[in-house]
Amino acid sequence: MGSLVKRTQQVEKNKRLLAIGVTAAGVATCFLTPFIGVPVLVASAYLGWDWFKFRAKNGMRF
Repeated sequence: MGSLVKRTQQVEKNKRLLAIGVTAAGVATCFLTPFIGVPVLVASAYLGWDWFKFRAKNGMRF
């Protein structure tokens, strides 16, 4: 049972870091080239929503 919890926590951590990284890249790109940065921000919004759904589905506290 413990390994399942650790696996879930690792998946959550990976999803969180990916969402944060894409958001940071999108914000940095928006200042340089907005026509590329806006789609990256849309992708980061999707990844953030995916992370949120994962946490809610697995009953993780915020």
